[in-house]
Amino acid sequence: MPFNEDRLILNLTDSELEDLIKKWLARVKGDYVDFERPTSSADMGRDAVGFLSKNRYDGEWHNYQCKQLKAALGKGEFAVELGKIFHYHCAGYFTLPTSYIFVAPNSGVRTVKNLIDQPSKIGPYLIEHWDEYCLEKISTTPSPLTKNIRDAIESYPFEKVELWKASEIVERPHMRAVMSEIMDIDPGEAPTIADEDVPEEVQDFERPYIGQLVDVFGEHRGTPFDNLAEVVGDAAFGQQITTARRRFLEHRAFKRFFRDNLLKKQIEQVDQDVLDGVGDHYLLMSAGPLYDRMIKVMSEASKTPISGPLGRHNRVTPSVKQGACHHFANTGKLPWK
Repeated sequence: MPFNEDRLILNLTDSELEDLIKKWLARVKGDYVDFERPTSSADMGRDAVGFLSKNRYDGEWHNYQCKQLKAALGKGEFAVELGKIFHYHCAGYFTLPTSYIFVAPNSGVRTVKNLIDQPSKIGPYLIEHWDEYCLEKISTTPSPLTKNIRDAIESYPFEKVELWKASEIVERPHMRAVMSEIMDIDPGEAPTIADEDVPEEVQDFERPYIGQLVDVFGEHRGTPFDNLAEVVGDAAFGQQITTARRRFLEHRAFKRFFRDNLLKKQIEQVDQDVLDGVGDHYLLMSAGPLYDRMIKVMSEASKTPISGPLGRHNRVTPSVKQGACHHFANTGKLPWK
């Protein structure tokens, strides 16, 4: 797995970090029905917002406060950003967020981390230090700790406040997909499967292409095989069909591995590139022996160049490309028989 992701996060500007979070919110829209990045002149303590319902600020929402600082998030910055939310909430601008996330790549100072770890202490700390950190820093006019603000602070569930440092930001679901799209990060190495790990029992999802291979090998031998077990036990074709299954399963594992790390179109591009690379060979040899066509198609697949981030970072093995061909056979796109 690549090791430079944290550094890439740390090197972003304030605006770039906010934009990354906004794009990530759009990516995880299954969790949010809508999102917003308020303008800096009217953010009121909101850098990026995810709405959990169409009621927007009348309903549940999550606030992402991005703090791209050269040092760790300080206790003053921590207090004033929380203070803004309570101040503007009590002024009638929005309900309180049901989750508040400080996106702070350089983490927080010890006091901040201790408060996050003991959320029951955040409210008392904010009230005690309101005049020090919030009174003159929330707005252009003083923002005193009113009874309404105090009551809101005292009743708020501060266990909903989180702090994400760089190493935690990159591990959020789908974050690598967004980073890959806008930063071209190395998407990492997909899992591999050894021949001995190929299960003896055939799963329903792989039956079509295996049945085709049984027929192709039988035709090439001159006498048909009755089933997979006969092929596996054959000295000439046993290893070949095991390798074919391994390649198919690796291709499947490859797609499952990257579905949270890359955009769907980037994963699908691999199959499209392989299909474009072998399609003509498949058609050219359709009138000849089926076994020869399969061998030729598999050979060409292994050499097919792949575009996109997976190609640029050389993360598509020959086995995965050849497994794509068995996938095409399995779905009936390029059947072996």
